[in-house]
Amino acid sequence: MDTPKNAAKNAAKNAHVSDHLANERTLLAWIRTSIAVIALGIAINRFSLFLMEINQVVPEVRSAANRHVTALGAGLVVLGIVVMVGSLWHYLRVSRAIDSETFRPSTPVMVTTSAAIVVMGLIALLWLF
Repeated sequence: MDTPKNAAKNAAKNAHVSDHLANERTLLAWIRTSIAVIALGIAINRFSLFLMEINQVVPEVRSAANRHVTALGAGLVVLGIVVMVGSLWHYLRVSRAIDSETFRPSTPVMVTTSAAIVVMGLIALLWLF
């Protein structure tokens, strides 16, 4: 029979497990994001190469592809790899902090990441127009 002391211990253990599972779900979300960024980079790179080849075969077709678009594709692949490495580092750090019960949210990292995405979005918007 469970005593109140055992019930409290089990509740604390379940909360600990729940924290680790949430950390794993976050890592899986970053893995999906990383794969999507890498796939987008490969798609942009391959499509720009296709446009350059079609421009050589049919010169009348104006090609918007250039070295910069190819570099953008390669840059997105590198970004996807960096995101994956960063998310794995974050997962391991949070996992250790959960185990040692010293977890503190990393607000500066979240603010910096959000600001960088906003800046990249604004640059992309300007580039489109």
